[in-house]
Amino acid sequence: MPAKKILVAFDGSKHSRKALEWALNSYEAGTASIEVVTVVEPIANYSIPEAFPLEVTAFHQDQQAMREEKLKELRQEWAACGKEFTTHVLNGNIVETLLDYSMESKADLLVTGTRGAGGFKGLLLGSVAHELVTHAKMPVVVVK
Repeated sequence: MPAKKILVAFDGSKHSRKALEWALNSYEAGTASIEVVTVVEPIANYSIPEAFPLEVTAFHQDQQAMREEKLKELRQEWAACGKEFTTHVLNGNIVETLLDYSMESKADLLVTGTRGAGGFKGLLLGSVAHELVTHAKMPVVVVK
């Protein structure tokens, strides 16, 4: 059964751009809706001292705004080619947030790129891609 709703994990890397390109070129307009999602990780994951709570909040807000702007540019770039998609910036642990959102949004297919830089566990796939393939409840396409 062809996918009607595709969720593309996007982190701004060339690998995630390839994943988006694959999704957009694999499905003709009108046959599937495509959502591009990026996740801003919790501040604790950035190892910033708790002694600077205002700076931490500002840093998180900057990350959110920067990603929203990047996704806006990406939509404009692809709109010029006649390709459209929606975007979302979410907050949380990358893997958990992508898995939860993929279920909430009723995605039929999850598409991700891979860097392959996750040590032994991620020898063949990047650690995020590995976790998505392992735990997703829907098919996952990993674009290299």
